[in-house]
Amino acid sequence: MGLYAMTKYYSVCNKIISVNAPSFSTDLGNLRLFEVLPSQTDIKVTCKVAENLPPFPRNGKESESGITVSWQGDDVYRHTPMGIHEGALSRYSVSDPTCSDVYFTHRSYSTFFHFRYFWSSVSLSQLLLPFRVLLFHASYISYKNKAILFSAPCGTGKSTQAELWRIHKDAEIINGDKAGVSIDAEGINAHGLPFSGTSGICKNRSLPLSAIVILGQAKENSIRRLDGTEALMNLVGNVYLDFIAPGEMQSCVDLLIELLKKVPVYRLDCTPDEHAVEKLAKELKI
Repeated sequence: MGLYAMTKYYSVCNKIISVNAPSFSTDLGNLRLFEVLPSQTDIKVTCKVAENLPPFPRNGKESESGITVSWQGDDVYRHTPMGIHEGALSRYSVSDPTCSDVYFTHRSYSTFFHFRYFWSSVSLSQLLLPFRVLLFHASYISYKNKAILFSAPCGTGKSTQAELWRIHKDAEIINGDKAGVSIDAEGINAHGLPFSGTSGICKNRSLPLSAIVILGQAKENSIRRLDGTEALMNLVGNVYLDFIAPGEMQSCVDLLIELLKKVPVYRLDCTPDEHAVEKLAKELKI
């Protein structure tokens, strides 16, 4: 195929990720917005093309998204199916989460490099977890230089509420479907990600996180703050982790407990109109 390797560098959630991969025209969405000059790398991803995927333990568990996760010693293997193709296989070590090898075949390389598959195939959520970063199903807006996340399962109205805030409060939508959150001693920050869902809105901005809003559909608007176990369980269900690999659930819960000490979480059952915006704005006092 005449493929040769090249390395590019990306800043994702304030972590520098180097991706060494075959060079050809790809469809990685808005990745160019996250590209940076070569610098010291936090996470190294090496993509390797082969005739067949290398062998991996077959005693794994399948996630809801169809990814099979297995492990042997410290090594974790994640096999991502891609339609009729063999898919991709990532391998990383829980004792050294700074690098990942990702294998794919000649037959599936064009699919692998599509943004729909690429970031899950390289195990981005898992690689960022040891760096105290969680990825959420959430619409991320900027309002008065702070971040608000609308989090909920697909089809609940995340993008709708974000758009209502854009129209009625002049908020900026940073990502219509996904958001990264870093939990550090210096503070809790939301980050844009180089991929999104159907909204197609994807910007590279980081802001202090002021609130997370769990959405529900309703005929009338109501809001209440969630605390303790209720808040934790609502957040866990909207994190991009499948909790199959050893230690993954505990690491996530530990980070969420820290997040809840500093960032309020609300439940907003709402209508798809301006009244929902005003209800939340009044509660947030903004």
